Amino acid sequence: MKTIRPDNSDPLPLRLSSHRISTLMLRFVGLLIGAVAVMALAWS
Repeated sequence: MKTIRPDNSDPLPLRLSSHRISTLMLRFVGLLIGAVAVMALAWS
């Protein structure tokens, strides 16, 4: 059997994972703000 390798040894681009990370961070920040707002309303 012959192993198939790409011509260059550059790492694969990580555009998709960085997009997923930014989406996850945006959701986390949104949920955090929502939780703080709910706690502030419950406190008042």
